[in-house]
Amino acid sequence: MPRFLVTGAGGQLGRAILEHAGDDAVGLTHADVALEDADAVRQAIATHRPEAVLHCGAWTDVDGCERDPEKADAVNGHGTSYVAESCRAIGARLVYVSTDFVFDGAGTAPYPVDAPTAPISAYGRSKLLGEQAVLRDAEPGFWVVRTSWVFGPGGRNFPRAILDRARSGQPLRVVDDQVGSPTFTPDLAVALCDLATLDAEPGVYHASNEGVCSWFDFAVELIGAAKLENVQIDRMPSSELDRPAPRPAYSVLDCSRLTAVRGAPLPHYRDAVRRYLSLEPAQ
Repeated sequence: MPRFLVTGAGGQLGRAILEHAGDDAVGLTHADVALEDADAVRQAIATHRPEAVLHCGAWTDVDGCERDPEKADAVNGHGTSYVAESCRAIGARLVYVSTDFVFDGAGTAPYPVDAPTAPISAYGRSKLLGEQAVLRDAEPGFWVVRTSWVFGPGGRNFPRAILDRARSGQPLRVVDDQVGSPTFTPDLAVALCDLATLDAEPGVYHASNEGVCSWFDFAVELIGAAKLENVQIDRMPSSELDRPAPRPAYSVLDCSRLTAVRGAPLPHYRDAVRRYLSLEPAQ
């Protein structure tokens, strides 16, 4: 019987958890179990009977969700309800990874865990639907962990896109009117595993690396840390991107509740950038 069962095991965060947890974890990809298939979810969790499920599986294509909100709800919302029901059935703990997109981004101070939710995109609404399924009965050992601006080794992410473009000699234009806190998957993985093993109060927690920046600031930090020279980088408003789904302008999360439970915050995102770069050549 594994200690942790990790959904979304093929994604950046899922892989980071599996690497951190080692033999204590078993991973399931979407190819193994489609979250929108209630019977498959129930059977998988009943078969593995983990102590805790770390539910990272989701459809995270924000613009894709905007084009197909029914699929977003099926995977992120109803799929999470199947995971929660299955955990209740076997007495397993559940850590559900949610998102800053449950907020409208109109704030000017870090969002506390009890701040009113008001998602402005189909993705945000589908993730909030998942939160509601997890929090329905306020069971001990059921937690929602919201995070933001996730990046890590492997796969497509903002740092990868910025560094690839910078190294190819292409000029960069990066949004400067969206503010948040980057979150490094290895750091988030440790925090999620910690929470799953602690006797913390059920409910909502926020987890991101320390520090606040715009996407432009984040790009400048990446280029500087990578010691890339003569890179042209200019600011641009998010309105010029003309994407189907709106993004929150302000995504900073108040992580003090999780810090108090763990006894330490996640490291600063600048420190995380340097560790990311130490791993990045292997990608």
